[in-house]
Amino acid sequence: MTTISPDILALQEHLAGRYSIETELGRGGMGIVLLARDVALDRLVAIKLLPESLAADPEYRKRFLREARTAAGLSHPNIVPIHLVEAHDELVFFVMGFVDGESLRQRVERSGPLSPRLAMKLMQDVAYALAYAHQREVVHRDIKPDNIMVEQGTDRALVTDFGIALGRDEAARGAGEVIGTARYMSPEQAVGEAVDARSDLYALGATFYYAVTGRAVFDGAHVHAILASQITKRAPSLIAARPDVPEKFAAVVDRCLVKDAEERWQTGDDLARAIGEVRGRDLRAPPLVRSFVRNAQITTMAVLAVLVAGSGAGVGTDGGVSFNGGPGAIGMILLIQLLFTARRLLREGYAFDNIRQALLAEARIQEEEAEVLKHYRWVRWLNAQWQRTWAGWFGRKFFQMAGIGLKPRKRLALPSADATEMVLGRSTMAAFDALPEAARGHAVEVRRVVDRLEARAERLRAEGNTGDPLNNTVAALEKLRLVMLKVQAGLASVEDLTGVLEEAKEIGVAVDRRIEAGEAVERL
Repeated sequence: MTTISPDILALQEHLAGRYSIETELGRGGMGIVLLARDVALDRLVAIKLLPESLAADPEYRKRFLREARTAAGLSHPNIVPIHLVEAHDELVFFVMGFVDGESLRQRVERSGPLSPRLAMKLMQDVAYALAYAHQREVVHRDIKPDNIMVEQGTDRALVTDFGIALGRDEAARGAGEVIGTARYMSPEQAVGEAVDARSDLYALGATFYYAVTGRAVFDGAHVHAILASQITKRAPSLIAARPDVPEKFAAVVDRCLVKDAEERWQTGDDLARAIGEVRGRDLRAPPLVRSFVRNAQITTMAVLAVLVAGSGAGVGTDGGVSFNGGPGAIGMILLIQLLFTARRLLREGYAFDNIRQALLAEARIQEEEAEVLKHYRWVRWLNAQWQRTWAGWFGRKFFQMAGIGLKPRKRLALPSADATEMVLGRSTMAAFDALPEAARGHAVEVRRVVDRLEARAERLRAEGNTGDPLNNTVAALEKLRLVMLKVQAGLASVEDLTGVLEEAKEIGVAVDRRIEAGEAVERL
């Protein structure tokens, strides 16, 4: 944890034993977002904390908790899930699912406008999420590129930030209030009229107009100018701004952006179905991954065919077929093409494991097709060789070679396979090593206590005991780390470290007794 602000230290003290904060992900007007680990389930989560300065304001506090409780009532694969909502004096926070990816805005800023195919997939995901929310009488009111997360590796879209969402009755009573993001706000929202599901669908159309073109439907020097355009000007056609977009998809987006709500798509389900008709068959993997898989199959089969033929085909003077040359030139051209695709995949943040999963999925699909078509066993064996080649040792080495000299896109590091207590133990010792030399008089004792707590937590987890004993053990580790960070920041003294160290020893002894008692009961 690199940030040691008082807000975060207080939160970690409160959460010790349940969640272990790793780093700060970002800050916005309504909160600090932190990456943490769920101790019992040993998974990554995100925690959104309302800063203490805002937690004291009743209006901010109410809005923040409303966001959490509204989203917590929604359970859908395209909505970021909320696991926990709590308010304790100045500590107001909620725990939500961690999305390993980036916002739609970040994606466009990093890679440029989306391909029509990817835009259709993401827009359909969000339309399904909104349909689900609308059926439960929740109007989001702030659909925009920043509030749509795109999951790395799967390109799944997830809706987040229900901070200004309203129930249907609240939305009907909300006339006169202009709140939201001007570039993506529906005309009725811009003039302060009551809004419903169709307002979210307008915002969705404006969001994907931006995603496909790289610019907003309406822009201006200030908010009032943008709002005036939303109210009075007709939205430009998507196909005029991006001619290569399929006409049917452009028509879907254009209908979202009609001024009269009665003429728009009326429900998220209607919109999702319309996009589905344009998309056709669902994609199994992100386009860049599928491109590599397809090219890998063609390359492998072509090289195998040339090798089997001997050394290249030619026609002799007597009309017979002869072979000359060799597979080198063909194989080299195809492999170079694959190398460029592999390097682009690595730059985009993909890894060999992502490709391997796609290869194995394609292998299962082809095996099912072979069963139906009753292919001979030797044909099926031959077809499987390219998948085994690229999913195994050769594929891994190929990607290692492709990555030479590359600086992959910086992404948040995912946790290791180690359990939380192991990661926390390393972090605790790193915090201890960073203390001033005068404060490191307990070096041997700290290491012994940390090792003991790690071992106890590992044993409890192995036995399936993820209740209070495990929570207390990990909490002791967490408190050790926190007091060291406080000493480092000048917020605590060496005497505080001594006191926490004694508490940690007592917890270790108590856990030992509990384990021994459990073993005695088992023997009996």
